[in-house]
Amino acid sequence: MSGHKAAYDDLDTTMIAYVGVVGTIITFFTVFAVAALSNKFESNQTEIKVVEAPEVNSDSLLANQAAALSEYRWIDQDKKIVAVPIDRAMEIVVQEEQEKQKQAKTEKP
Repeated sequence: MSGHKAAYDDLDTTMIAYVGVVGTIITFFTVFAVAALSNKFESNQTEIKVVEAPEVNSDSLLANQAAALSEYRWIDQDKKIVAVPIDRAMEIVVQEEQEKQKQAKTEKP
């Protein structure tokens, strides 16, 4: 019985091993290539977003914002909407709340 003939339904272990090794090598190189491309893409994006980012003059931006918060100005003249300085707006809100509380106390017996 040492002369066993391969039947049509026997597994070809040599071919399975060959396909497994080749598949593993191809998978390894594919993963390596994707990682390298991802790293390259990330470094390009970092350069675009950080290194080449346009400079913003933050001092003038902050000055414009501070001016907008500290002056009276029209928001919409047709609807008669006015911007009030933030300090004055806080005072008005406090006064209104104090008046509401006084009215609530006088209304309750």
